[in-house]
Amino acid sequence: MKKLLALSFALALTFSTTVCAAETVVPEKDFGELDTLAYCVEKSLPEYTSNAVADMDGVRDQAKIASGSNMFTEGKETNATCVVDKVNVAALRYAQQKAEQVGGTMLTVVELSAPGVNLVDAQVALRIEGVKAGDAVTAYRCVKGDWVAVDVTAVADDSVSISFPQKGIYTFIK
Repeated sequence: MKKLLALSFALALTFSTTVCAAETVVPEKDFGELDTLAYCVEKSLPEYTSNAVADMDGVRDQAKIASGSNMFTEGKETNATCVVDKVNVAALRYAQQKAEQVGGTMLTVVELSAPGVNLVDAQVALRIEGVKAGDAVTAYRCVKGDWVAVDVTAVADDSVSISFPQKGIYTFIK
C-alpha cells in the first residue's frame, strides 16, 4: 500500500496540470487601479482600501482610516501594527452623538485591537483622511458605555497618533 501511495505522489509531481483562473471582467469606465480592484471584489473603494466603516444608511463622508505605522510599546518602536475593524451602526450613532455633544464633527469610529501585543504605554499612529497638521482632533474610547478621552500625541497631515491603552471602540472628532 505504501508503494502505491508513493508511486501516485511521484506521478502527480511528474505530470503537470493546467491551472485555470477565473477571468476578471472590468467595466469600460476608466477607473484607477484601486477603483478597479475594489470593483472586482464588489466593494466600494473605502471598504477595499480600509476595513473601517464605509457606506451605511444615513452615514456619509466618513474619513478613511488605517493603521499608519509600527506601534510604540514600553517606549520603544515595535513591528506590531494596530488592527482597524468596522463597528456596527449603533456604535456609529453613539459616536455621532458624542461629536454633537462636544461641538465637533465626527471623522470616523472604529474598533482598534492589537492581538498578542502588550499595550503597556502603547501609542499608535493612524492614517485618517482629511486631517491636517495643527487640526484640533480629539479621540475617545468607549468604556462600558461611556466615552473616555484618549491622549492625542500628534496630529500631522492625514495622521493622528494616540495613546492606545487597550482594544475597544474609538472615535475621532475634529
